[in-house]
Amino acid sequence: MPKSKKSTRWSDYDPRYIYSLVVRRYFAEMKTKIEIAEELGVSRFKVARLIDEAIEQEYVKFLFPKQQLLDKEIASNICEKYHLQDAIVLSVSESWSSHEQLNEKLGGITASYLSNTLTEGMKIGVAWGRVLSSTVSQLTSLPTLDVVQLSGVHPGIEFSQGPIDLIHKIAAISNGKAHPMYVPMWVDDESLAEKLASDQAVLDTQQYYSQLDVVITGIGAWKTGSSSLCDIFPVPWQKPLFEQDITADVCVTLLNGQGDVLDSPMSRLGFGISTEQLRNTGQVIGVAGGEEKFAGVVASLRSGLLDVLITDFDTAIKLLD
Repeated sequence: MPKSKKSTRWSDYDPRYIYSLVVRRYFAEMKTKIEIAEELGVSRFKVARLIDEAIEQEYVKFLFPKQQLLDKEIASNICEKYHLQDAIVLSVSESWSSHEQLNEKLGGITASYLSNTLTEGMKIGVAWGRVLSSTVSQLTSLPTLDVVQLSGVHPGIEFSQGPIDLIHKIAAISNGKAHPMYVPMWVDDESLAEKLASDQAVLDTQQYYSQLDVVITGIGAWKTGSSSLCDIFPVPWQKPLFEQDITADVCVTLLNGQGDVLDSPMSRLGFGISTEQLRNTGQVIGVAGGEEKFAGVVASLRSGLLDVLITDFDTAIKLLD
């Protein structure tokens, strides 16, 4: 005859209590899965599934206080070395297998940072890019803000990663006001550039450039091709820039490896926040990480444009070498 299923006092309990019991026995009391299985009257394979489900449903969370202290120490050392107001480092305990996954994780800690630091009535400028798109997708609440577009638009940048979509999403989350600018990132003719620059709608948005409390931007790295601006820049404009060791972009400011600002036709034909206006912003937050972004991050730090850096642990360690 087949064995009858063992009945225990736990058989009819609410599954929530079972999850709580299992994780306490396993993680706090250090019991084996076999011991827990005997107590519950189930197989050890069932216990393994219960543990996995309990973790997934957040009946248990893992905290690493020593690691948290180390993360804070590294962030503090980066602030001291590069004269930053703040630095946020994605913990070494986090893992990813692609740059897209890293952007998602950086976006998560950036969203948390913004939620904790932005205050009502602030004027914030928003650039564009994949990591900012990941940030915005993970924002849930913000104080009321004025949200300002920092450049024109370009069809080579996906709409979901472009400045118009991002500022409207942030404004909606904050119940604030978006200040868009419906012009190209640049044009080919100086007279047209002058005409568009005098348009009242453009002036209405650009007036905020000298009043910004916070700018949020990704960091483009040109030498590894990890820059959406590099991807769309006209080829005739690129050649002289590469001859001058172009390494990074912060908004529409272009930098060489030493952090010096490089001139380009963007200064005559483009629409975006200027380097001087960036420097006069209360706080410029740069978000980037990963090997392919490293040279760009270094150049942006050397430029003195950044006040806050949000990056991953490996990049942070390399920055301190």
